[in-house]
Amino acid sequence: MKSSIAFITALVISGTQAFAPVARPAFSKPSVLSMAKYNSMDEILAKFPEDMPTLINFYDGATEADIKGDIVRAKNLLKDRCTVVSIKTQDYPELAKKWDADDKSPCMILFQDGKPVTRMYEVSFYLDVVAKVGKYCREAGEEHVEIKK
Repeated sequence: MKSSIAFITALVISGTQAFAPVARPAFSKPSVLSMAKYNSMDEILAKFPEDMPTLINFYDGATEADIKGDIVRAKNLLKDRCTVVSIKTQDYPELAKKWDADDKSPCMILFQDGKPVTRMYEVSFYLDVVAKVGKYCREAGEEHVEIKK
């Protein structure tokens, strides 16, 4: 009995934090873009590898819940071929307007070597995104060639 009281007293004196579970944040780590404000597409593109095309996904907060799952699937399928970056139009309204991405959500623009190659408006189904973007993100020798009859 005395040892139990001594143990409990020692816990109270030393603090019970050692036995408390460590709180983990419920949110994921912030993305590269959420840490600072950018004024131009060049500043954003400079944050990502130059050896891969970059797909910028401008989306409206109102459509975020509807498209999030498909965008994550597309990002996973394209991870070895291009970098997918999502930008909320409410966070970058001037940039979205400049790139004609402020009216339709999502608006995706694929950049290769710092220049836009293709764009898609209101396309979010992951297979459509992968099919459209994938043909621009192939290694040399993997290009699609039409078969002529």
